[in-house]
Amino acid sequence: MLQIGGVLMKNLVLKGIVKAGSFMNMNNRVNYFKVSPVGMENVMLQEKYVNKITMDRKLIPLVKLYISVLNGCSYCIELHYKEAVKKKVEKKYIENIINLDIENEIFNNKEKTILLFSKKLTLITEHSISDEDYLNMRKYLSEKEYIDFILLINQVNTWNRISIGSGNIGNEIDDR
Repeated sequence: MLQIGGVLMKNLVLKGIVKAGSFMNMNNRVNYFKVSPVGMENVMLQEKYVNKITMDRKLIPLVKLYISVLNGCSYCIELHYKEAVKKKVEKKYIENIINLDIENEIFNNKEKTILLFSKKLTLITEHSISDEDYLNMRKYLSEKEYIDFILLINQVNTWNRISIGSGNIGNEIDDR
């Protein structure tokens, strides 16, 4: 049984920190849970925190999918695509996210603002976060929600980089 920082993976599943089966289909060059158990335990604690964020439940899977598409992480794209479908996000939203079309009229102003902010923070070397960006976000989010949202973006980026760096690859998405 896999241990993370001296804690059995089974216990992390029971505590709700790790979802059973979440990491069973990985095809990676290195088992990062085994090689860096303490580091991955911290990543999982952050994951547990961001999974409790109570913002718009449709928007969160779309943001996760959008960031993964921006980063080109096929494993995470597959994971977040399935999450969006499971949360009953309409297919038209998912398709526009996969096509990086966040300016489409199907997205309301809040969704466009949040998706654009996600892009700017993910691609930070190409963009900056201005006072105007902050004020636009604050139209829709409290100060705590704003910081929690930054933590969510960072967590998705962390997983994308871990996944890409360790060689995880996604399967082709079958949306039948």
